[in-house]
Amino acid sequence: MKQVSITHSRKVELLEKPEPEIQAPDDVKIKVSYAGVCFDDLPFFERSDEMLAWGPILYPTGHEMSGTVVECGTEAKALGFSEGDRVSGYAWQPCGHCFYCLSGKEAHCLNLRMTEGAMSEYIVWKARQLIHLPKSVPMKAGCLTDPIGYALHGMDRASIKMGDKAMVIGATVPGLLILQLVKMQGATCITVIDSTEANRDLARRFGAEYIIDPSKQNIAAEANGITNYLGYDVIFETSGNIKMLRLSSKLLAREGTIAFSSVYGLNTDIPITTSELYLKEATLKPFYMAPYMLPRIREIMPRLDLEPIISKIFSLNDAQEAFEATETGFYPKVLIEFAGE
Repeated sequence: MKQVSITHSRKVELLEKPEPEIQAPDDVKIKVSYAGVCFDDLPFFERSDEMLAWGPILYPTGHEMSGTVVECGTEAKALGFSEGDRVSGYAWQPCGHCFYCLSGKEAHCLNLRMTEGAMSEYIVWKARQLIHLPKSVPMKAGCLTDPIGYALHGMDRASIKMGDKAMVIGATVPGLLILQLVKMQGATCITVIDSTEANRDLARRFGAEYIIDPSKQNIAAEANGITNYLGYDVIFETSGNIKMLRLSSKLLAREGTIAFSSVYGLNTDIPITTSELYLKEATLKPFYMAPYMLPRIREIMPRLDLEPIISKIFSLNDAQEAFEATETGFYPKVLIEFAGE
């Protein structure tokens, strides 16, 4: 089988590998239809110093996929999986028995590991890592399982309430999903900041009431006008731009919450003073990885407008171009097609 692998800095190759086989009763073998290129894959693609600081290179790579079950173990069958099922899931496998797993915080598992990377023609994952895709969700959109869980976790962390004024900085995949979720939650003054016209158009489609182009508009002036100088109750910073995190504290309402979802550099200090948080009694909440989210993802998927987020699809032979396209930042979600629908 063919497997997409990062072999050198900014170099992706197709390697021939033996097909993986089921080894345990809860294993599920999947023929991958599509795999997503995540912005989190780029540090590994670019061989950045920060990637090296995280630890081993992801090899093979990829953690977003959709596909069809071709074989499953007896335990997986007992859990409802069978040949021909359309599935998606999480590449991350918590141990299930450490302190954090037993405390319901599996995202912080002390033994968390990535199972077989998603960018292979065939993969074997555990049944507990998978969900059945709803009938109304096409295979392409099924690749968004991981970012949907991420967005749901961000919503939980922010504790947004009906009537809260909400801002999303960065029409990234998590940003566009959070935009749809805050609208469902009854947020008001929903504002999106993004410098790319195509991303702003998507934000309008998904229900943003106000759009700010930071290259042409004064963000603070626009935000003050929208909120009548009161600021936003919840600001989601999903752009990964440290300057926008700094700006967030200026746009925040009293007792507001900033939820952010980027490392911004392993040695980067948060550019928000304690006095800013103190005087506003504000809350700063990172959101990292979604715990126990798969059932909720499956339920919310049909209610989200997912297909427009898929902005570019490359063939398996063009995997290098898929990574390069993601690197430009112009496309919210790039997919690599393995077997299609």
